[in-house]
Amino acid sequence: MSNLRGEKVSLRPIQSHDLPQIILWGSDEEISLLADGDYPQSIAEGEEWLRDIAGDRYRKYFGIIFENQLIGDIELDHIAWRSGDAELRIRIGRKDLWNRGLGTDAVETMLKYAFLRLNLRRVYLRVYAHNRRALRCYSKSGFCKEGKLASPFGKIFLMRITRSEYLASAAPSTTAV
Repeated sequence: MSNLRGEKVSLRPIQSHDLPQIILWGSDEEISLLADGDYPQSIAEGEEWLRDIAGDRYRKYFGIIFENQLIGDIELDHIAWRSGDAELRIRIGRKDLWNRGLGTDAVETMLKYAFLRLNLRRVYLRVYAHNRRALRCYSKSGFCKEGKLASPFGKIFLMRITRSEYLASAAPSTTAV
C-alpha cells in the first residue's frame, strides 16, 4: 500500500519502528481521555498487533507523517464492504502539534481514500462532546452530527459523512485520485 498525501501530512502504513511511539501515546492519560482505541502496551504485544492489522481486511490503519516524523495515527475500522460503511478514528500523539490543522488534513486525506479509492458510501465516528478540538476538525471536514450517546466518561456525539456529501463539498482537485 502506497503513501497517501494531503496538503500538510502524508499517511503511511505503521511499521515496527513506530511501535515505541504508539505505545507511548497509548500510555498518555490526556491522549487516552480523548481517543478510544485498542493499542499495544509493549513491543512484543505491538508486533502481534501489527500482524493482526496487516491481515485484517476490515481495517485500514495508517501513521500520520509530518516533516518526516510520525505524529499520530488514523484508521478506518469495522469496514462493512457490502454496505460501504466504516468507522474513522484519529489521534495526534504529538501534543505540541495540536491546533495546527494537521488532524483536519489527515481526516480529509483519509476521506479521499475512503470515498474515491475504497468506494465506501459512509464514514462515521464517535467523539466526546467535551473534545472541542476534534469537533471543529470533523465539522470542517464535512461530518454532521447524527445522534448522541451517554457514557461514564461523558456525552458522545455520533457523526457521519456520506460519499455524496463529500463529493458535493470537495474541491475539484480533491476528486482526482
